[in-house]
Amino acid sequence: MDVDHEAGPSTPPTRNNIIYMADPPVPSTAQQPYDYHSLDTSSDPSICIDNAGSHSWRAGFSTMSTPYIDRTNIVARYKERKIGKNILLFGRDVEADANSRSNTRLMYDGDMLIHQDMLECALDYTFVMLGIDSSRIEQPIVMTERLANPLFTRAMTSELMFELYNAPSVTYGIDSLFAFSRQKHEDGLAVSLGHNASTIIPVVNGRGVLSRAKRIPWGGQQASELMLKLAQLKYPSFPTKVTLAQATFMARETCYFSADYDAELKSLEVPENMAKMTKVIQFPYAAPDAVEKTEEEIAAALERRREQGKRLQEISARQRAEKLAAKIAELDEYKSVMAERANLKKADFLIRISESTPFETEAELESWIKKTEAEVRRKQRKEQGLEEEPEEEPTFPLVDRPDEELNEDEIKEKRKQRLMKAGWEARVKIREEKRREKERLDEEKRQEELERATDPQAWAARLREEQEAVIERMQDRKKRKAQMGDRKSAAAQNRMKNIATLAAESGGGKKRKKNTEEKDDGFGRDDSDWAVYREIGGDDESDAEEDDQNQLQSIETRLLQFDPSFNEEQTLEGRQHAKNALINAFVRGGTDERYDPESVAHNHQIHLNVERIRVPETWFQPGMFGVDSAGVGEIAGWVLNGFEEEQRRRLMQCIFVTGGGANIPGLTTKMRNVLTPVLPFRAPLKIVSSVDGGDPRLEAWKGMSAWAGTDAAKQARVTRAEYEEYGAEWLKEHQWGNPPP
Repeated sequence: MDVDHEAGPSTPPTRNNIIYMADPPVPSTAQQPYDYHSLDTSSDPSICIDNAGSHSWRAGFSTMSTPYIDRTNIVARYKERKIGKNILLFGRDVEADANSRSNTRLMYDGDMLIHQDMLECALDYTFVMLGIDSSRIEQPIVMTERLANPLFTRAMTSELMFELYNAPSVTYGIDSLFAFSRQKHEDGLAVSLGHNASTIIPVVNGRGVLSRAKRIPWGGQQASELMLKLAQLKYPSFPTKVTLAQATFMARETCYFSADYDAELKSLEVPENMAKMTKVIQFPYAAPDAVEKTEEEIAAALERRREQGKRLQEISARQRAEKLAAKIAELDEYKSVMAERANLKKADFLIRISESTPFETEAELESWIKKTEAEVRRKQRKEQGLEEEPEEEPTFPLVDRPDEELNEDEIKEKRKQRLMKAGWEARVKIREEKRREKERLDEEKRQEELERATDPQAWAARLREEQEAVIERMQDRKKRKAQMGDRKSAAAQNRMKNIATLAAESGGGKKRKKNTEEKDDGFGRDDSDWAVYREIGGDDESDAEEDDQNQLQSIETRLLQFDPSFNEEQTLEGRQHAKNALINAFVRGGTDERYDPESVAHNHQIHLNVERIRVPETWFQPGMFGVDSAGVGEIAGWVLNGFEEEQRRRLMQCIFVTGGGANIPGLTTKMRNVLTPVLPFRAPLKIVSSVDGGDPRLEAWKGMSAWAGTDAAKQARVTRAEYEEYGAEWLKEHQWGNPPP
């Protein structure tokens, strides 16, 4: 997660807590080579190359205050067909076009140098940009390397330096120890938060104690990958592909070390705290051509919608009135037919009924007239806003008369009246049961009021238990419904087996023998087949759901009214609102600007909140994300406690943190909070990340360039003669380097 400064400042534009995602900057003009002939050779300058980290390549002469070359460590080498020349691009210049991007290669696998040809390209670029135009390098070369660098990697580099570039000498050293060499203290702890790994090396009497050094397989590269995964999980349907470089940008611009990770994470349960913490990353998008409406047009459209609503209401009322008028007219017509009964014989009257009405008998017509009159009166009273009339008790004169006294038509009518009487008695029974139920509820209410008056705490506790039971029952029902909708769930599979078992049974409950010759028709392999099973035996739980809703509403209403400790947030609606508010704050920031699904800008936004502290916390708790290792703070404390008391006290006076990860805010406070509990009580502790307040990324190069002119550096040089005599793996031991084999 190193910062690349080759294209100017990295601070992105911000507005209203929004950070705009910057496209990979490509320099508009090429960097000019250094004027090598103006180099002051009287001070015996060296060429210092910091390439221990797999992210950045920094190089320059030791007489410079800052490296002349500071670029990302990527190479693109290809032949441009249009001009017929070989092209070598280094750093972010590889973003020039699609052809160069497709030929981008890395010389590292993790933090291990494996591609000698890519290293050669980087060195070619370095020497050209330093203005060296001869076939021989005149200045000594000092290079950084990783902790416990393999021999073949160092041999590969030495072979290039001596065989290809004819360098006079080469010296290697560990990047974090070179950075520590700038300190005035001879004892301390060199902590490097690198791109692919982090190292902790104790320094005693001005020399690194590599036997007690530790390495953690976690760095800025893994942190960027974690940020990318978290963003992808949070926004699975994000409209554009988020790249690793963009994830690095998000981590660099938003992350910080939390002084107390667990406490701050706990505080984010409150949606307001989550919203305050949120940073919005706005990705580039193409805005659609939108036609903006004036205020007059918007007001006119709103007025049109209101008029349309009024017209729909008027049409609905008119249709109801027309239907009622038609029903009244039909009722009057059938009443007029019924009025002719006194003037006609019975046979003629039946003929008149069958010709003028859809009924066959006088009883059917009379029953319809009574029913329709009641319906018309009910609708008229409803239109007038009056209460419904109480239902009159019907009479059934033929039910009690014996069949011997009745003719055939009257016997049929008697059967109908018997059914009607049974229906009436059932309705009366239901009303009576409702009345008794109401009396029972009134008694329970009275008992509850008595309990509330005598023991309000027990009453509130009982109602809270009932509330939890109802909520749990509703949640279980919702879960079962979701499981039944998924054909692969256990509930749906069991249901299918039961239905298949019933379908296989024949009469008498005996199962049919399986016909071995019958072929499988494939039923059930397709989703459409499962729709058949969903329609069979589906349990309609809407009534139970409605009852639970009413019961829950009653319980919560009473608790809100009589329990002072019960508030709106403890109701089911309050819980859902809090949950939805937290989810909204997590995914959409919970800001005042409401998320608009139709907005292209909103759909191209990523809201970072928990991720801002979760990603950096991995340096201190790698186990959270599957890395079997202790954190930087824990290992640093273990290393310090491995020394005697006096020596440990001196080491604690200079804990020097370097590397790209040291640029993340809050690191010093985090290190202090983690180390203080594991170190002696009230022991003085000093943690620094830069000598002169500069960029911690450059500390290794600055320390290397300052050390290159010392006598110790001159003694540690491996000359060309020694290379030819002892081989490429020959190495001289010095205070800031890896030990020789």
